Amino acid sequence: MELPKEITKAPVQLLILFATLALFLITNALWSKTSLEFVPVLVGVLIVLEMGVFIGLEVKTGAKKHGWKHEVVDTIIALFVAVAIWLGLSFVLNTSSPISAVVSCSMLPELQRGDFILVQGADVNAYEISMSGEELDSLTGPAVIYYEGKNATINGSIYPYCNLNPVSEMCDAFYKSPENVVEQKGAFIYRYEMCSMEHQNRGTIMLPCLKSVTFRGEEYLTNFSNDVIVYAPPSTDLYYYLQGDVVHRVMFKIESGGETYYITRGDNNPVLDIQSYYYDAGLANHPVPEKYARGKVIARVPFLGYFKLFIHGYFEEYEQCRTQLQFTHVS
Repeated sequence: MELPKEITKAPVQLLILFATLALFLITNALWSKTSLEFVPVLVGVLIVLEMGVFIGLEVKTGAKKHGWKHEVVDTIIALFVAVAIWLGLSFVLNTSSPISAVVSCSMLPELQRGDFILVQGADVNAYEISMSGEELDSLTGPAVIYYEGKNATINGSIYPYCNLNPVSEMCDAFYKSPENVVEQKGAFIYRYEMCSMEHQNRGTIMLPCLKSVTFRGEEYLTNFSNDVIVYAPPSTDLYYYLQGDVVHRVMFKIESGGETYYITRGDNNPVLDIQSYYYDAGLANHPVPEKYARGKVIARVPFLGYFKLFIHGYFEEYEQCRTQLQFTHVS
């Protein structure tokens, strides 16, 4: 069966792609996390197939008009142009990865899953502190938790620990009055507050979340006006095993031993990235060395990033995309 000639035209192909993307967004909003959650995944796969078909049609049409030799030359030229544009953007924006896409919903409401983002290698605005090498290493060591006149030493941090041990005495105190629980993890002292999480299906849920970090006697409130960076997690980190680069806000810019490190957090996450811990494998996140940072986010285009996500096979949407944290303090 021969396809209509109109489908070989670029405007028609773009219209089909965006119409299918709209279908994905609709089915994802209606049926994600239900018995029909496979439907948006199938639509995402359909988008990838459409892209493959349209590229194939373009090659076939060009070869039919001008011959395969001419089409091969055109394809090589197109690849060179694409590489030249990428290198040009990399030079202008001072980064090896000038464009990216948001995979998760950890930065809601600032950034949405599927956002296409522009990244620039530039100075990052965040709290700036200096640390010794010992202080920096201590940030991923054991934590001492002070609660109700008692204390306990744990690996990881109190938030992931209490996710596994919710009925323990310490965690009961943490869930009831997080403002009265203090966590000391090396050079940092963490203080918590009660936050509300708006869930699309389950209403309002109250939970503890990080309010501030104290370092050398100075308290730093969570600041949602700091810059957002894109970074590639080192292979030793917990986040290395998640999907793609991490797009999170910088809380601290640390100078230590002549090197720069970043402490980051997702706006829709209750704690810092370095407080996440996977107990089964003993995996944590470490302060991010500057060399792993792609740059800071300077612009976003909604939805366009979904095409990149689908090409890389990132079809699944996590439960977090149905939630939004509301903090008691705003800084």
